[in-house]
Amino acid sequence: MKARGIDAIYFSVTDVPRAAAFYRHILDVAEVTMESDHACEFVLPDGNAFGFGKYSDDKWIPSGCILFAVDDVAVAAAGVPEAGGKLIDGVREFPTCHAQWCEDPDGNSFVLHARRA
Repeated sequence: MKARGIDAIYFSVTDVPRAAAFYRHILDVAEVTMESDHACEFVLPDGNAFGFGKYSDDKWIPSGCILFAVDDVAVAAAGVPEAGGKLIDGVREFPTCHAQWCEDPDGNSFVLHARRA
């Protein structure tokens, strides 16, 4: 088998409507491929999909980490706490990028990321 790419990246959450509101707020996404009480999937401007779902037995399993490409890390990070998320430390500077580690309301890690030109 050879993978052709990534169809979608998903997180495990405990409350799908809360997660949908959180990610709509911080990512400013409108296009949704599906949304229910058990899962939601957004299409990002580059065509990639990001979603989250709730296990049917209400179990929560910590998820991996995704880096969301943003134009301005500091501006994007400002919306995280007001949407119910958490900022981990401050914006970090690397030779190739700026990055802000964050957590969503369920504790899933994600990074707001901007590559240097």
